[in-house]
Amino acid sequence: MTGFGKFLVGGAVASLLAWGTHHFTGDDYINGLEAEGKAVLSDGGFDGVSMEWARDPLTRGATLSGVSDPAKRAEIEAAMAAKGIPHITWEGEADAPAGVGSGEGADGDQAAAPLDPAVVECQSGIDGIMEGQAINFRSGSAYMGEGSLALVGKLAEKISACEGMSVAVGGHTDATGSAEVNDRLSQARADAVAAALAEKGVDAARITATGFGSSQPKVEGAGANEVNRRIEFTLSNGAVGAGLEGEK
Repeated sequence: MTGFGKFLVGGAVASLLAWGTHHFTGDDYINGLEAEGKAVLSDGGFDGVSMEWARDPLTRGATLSGVSDPAKRAEIEAAMAAKGIPHITWEGEADAPAGVGSGEGADGDQAAAPLDPAVVECQSGIDGIMEGQAINFRSGSAYMGEGSLALVGKLAEKISACEGMSVAVGGHTDATGSAEVNDRLSQARADAVAAALAEKGVDAARITATGFGSSQPKVEGAGANEVNRRIEFTLSNGAVGAGLEGEK
């Protein structure tokens, strides 16, 4: 794999957070998140799911209802996270948003932690880099060409600037071929991207890599659909320990 120098981040974090304090507390931004959430439910065919949004800037997030199946809930949460909406709770529950953590009140009950604007800002930056682009691999392998490596370099620069945050790299395939082969291929591709991020300057202790095979399609029943063949990045608070061996 071609080597790249580490990216210098300078004062990027300070300027990003200063901008985010204003941008991520406005009604327009919250309205945008709400619209994205409704689009996820509509485009994903998640019929019967209701969504309510908290408007408080420190606790904003979506509360969903209408689904009791844990697997379906996980599918919806993953679809929301892919659009930069990690703060999901279900009616009657007080689950902490993925990656943000949870705390205990004075009475010992678990309470959902507020959404960290810095995490939302960095996730939005990652999603912006990936908008209209994809990390491509040679057919049936985890080999990336120069164009995809350059895209990973841009992502590494952004992730490096998001100090104190970890990044989960998720590999996904379409539904063609056997599930076993797809699982192995998606894990190999996630591992390859994680290794490239580390080579380009992201601390390996901040990276995990997981292959999901074809279990989380963006388009159901699409077979060999390029939308389902993808690498996704999810940021969260805190280092997680080196995860380059992958996990299932």
